[in-house]
Amino acid sequence: MLKDIVPPIFQGREMDDLGCGDGKLTVLVKDVFLPKKIRGFDVSASLVKRARARGIMAEVQDLEKGLPHGELAVMWGVLHHLKDKQACLKRIKENYELAFIREPVKNRFMDGWEMGRPLVREQIEHLVHVHMSSAQTFYYGHCIFIFYVSPGAQRR
Repeated sequence: MLKDIVPPIFQGREMDDLGCGDGKLTVLVKDVFLPKKIRGFDVSASLVKRARARGIMAEVQDLEKGLPHGELAVMWGVLHHLKDKQACLKRIKENYELAFIREPVKNRFMDGWEMGRPLVREQIEHLVHVHMSSAQTFYYGHCIFIFYVSPGAQRR
């Protein structure tokens, strides 16, 4: 499904997977974004080690304290784990031309299938409206898919 909705501007970029975990999803989204280069960042040293074993250039990074700089930020199911979601979105906009964020949307049916504290639809829509107002959003199942393009990237 994601292959059908990803805007072409997101493909063929240098991609940073923010919150890459063990790299399993990083490898899967590679087929969607077709990046020319992939880096992974995660707070857990043991997960970074496993991501490296999958061939991903990964390093330990606490996303609450800062973000690297790059072309395309990918964040799959990570935002709802962060204490300061607003600060993270602000840093993503400052540090990246493009961002793709996939987040679960809390509802009464999801009890136990997603770790952390997923946001309800109104909360995630408010965050997107305030911090990434030009983003395209799509819903699929119990998830929201957010595609953000910075004004500078749109001119390319």
